[in-house]
Amino acid sequence: MSKDIIDLGNKDARQAELDEDVRQAEQAEAAAAALKEEPVYVHTFKKPFTWEDKTVESLAFDWDGLTGADYAAIEDRMIRRGRTLVTPEFTGTFLVGMAVMACTDRDSNGKRIVDEPFLRALPLRDYKVILMKARDFLLRQG
Repeated sequence: MSKDIIDLGNKDARQAELDEDVRQAEQAEAAAAALKEEPVYVHTFKKPFTWEDKTVESLAFDWDGLTGADYAAIEDRMIRRGRTLVTPEFTGTFLVGMAVMACTDRDSNGKRIVDEPFLRALPLRDYKVILMKARDFLLRQG
């Protein structure tokens, strides 16, 4: 009988966490809806960022340029890695993939300069700002 009580306690705690997550998601959606539409976001670094011989002062992300095929490719990549996509707006791996696909910066050969390892090497402040911009874009889309 005490095991049942413990399980009920865990269920209550999990439900409370879920309720809090829902509340935060609703707040984030409302905040994103109030923001100015930003189909292209240019992120400017406080100081140039260098990683693997690539130095950037800014990066441009064309959120409006993303397609359904891009969404599917990001989701497929996550599934191949054993990750389940429940809510893209709140899944860091999805947002990273979205930022990689949306970044318009290329090297002199036309090759993408931003990939997942590049983004994950960014200073935390810059990384979070870029992912929040991706999240805001998705939340505004409904």
